[in-house]
Amino acid sequence: MVVGMSSKVETFEVKYPENWVVMQNKIMQTFHQMTLDEKRLLILASPVARLIDATEKDAIEITAEKFANACGIKVNSAYSQLEEASKTLMQRSFSYKNDRGKRVRVTWVIRSVYEDGFISVCFPDEVLLMLKVLNADNPYTKYKQDSVLKLKGEYSIDLYHIAKKFEGMKRFSISLDEIKQEFSLPPSYDHISNLKARMIKPAIKEINEKTDINITYENIKRGRTVTGLKFTVKPKANIKKGLEEKRDPYTADMFTIDGLNDKQLGRIVRNPNFVAEYNHLVSPTSPAGQSQQGWDLEMVKRLKEDASQFGKRPIKDYLEY
Repeated sequence: MVVGMSSKVETFEVKYPENWVVMQNKIMQTFHQMTLDEKRLLILASPVARLIDATEKDAIEITAEKFANACGIKVNSAYSQLEEASKTLMQRSFSYKNDRGKRVRVTWVIRSVYEDGFISVCFPDEVLLMLKVLNADNPYTKYKQDSVLKLKGEYSIDLYHIAKKFEGMKRFSISLDEIKQEFSLPPSYDHISNLKARMIKPAIKEINEKTDINITYENIKRGRTVTGLKFTVKPKANIKKGLEEKRDPYTADMFTIDGLNDKQLGRIVRNPNFVAEYNHLVSPTSPAGQSQQGWDLEMVKRLKEDASQFGKRPIKDYLEY
């Protein structure tokens, strides 16, 4: 699988605690082909890599007990599942073109050791880049670890990751061809009824039951033919209520942009803190993910349409940096 990246690992700033999974969006180009336990292993290892500023020499340890507790399985099963996941992940690879235009093939794990009760893995620089370098040039998606690790369906984690990437936009659309490619689906899913029955509906049902968001979908049609699906993503009411209760009641309306002109809004969306906190809202292939001008136009437009989706801090705070 091909992943676009530079071979250089850049400096970064730790911004998220251990219970957050934060990964560059390009990691999903190969994520779909992994087994459930491989995905779980990567999800559990990613915060450790980020927080210790791991290098290729650093062994990241995951205990069977931690794996079992996080994934809701028995410890006895966790031992064998961890060992198998580390073996299969060692066999997986992806490729990219380096600065000289040469194709580089990389294995996901360069070293794996199974000890008594835990495994340790070492990641190559290219994987560490996708787990650590989180900025406007490398769009990323973040979510709570305990939400995603509850999922056990074959496609649930994948759909959850995509939904969280677009949560701030509230809606996203995918053509049937893109769904088949993105999720590496077999030919048996070519028929829309099989696709919905075996993948879409089970994944949405589990996500809605176990995580912090609700997903619904509708058909996109060309004439009488279904050509894609439009998804709507909403945070659950109790989650949203909890966030609102944590806000300072004496702070002025966090979301107001009243009195701000376009020049000030432009300064806000170009603020490095604003970019770092909201670049997961755009696709790297969209105009907003391709240039500063595209980013400015898109984000100013969103602020004017619905500033409430930018709730990490009062909007006007970004003018003070």
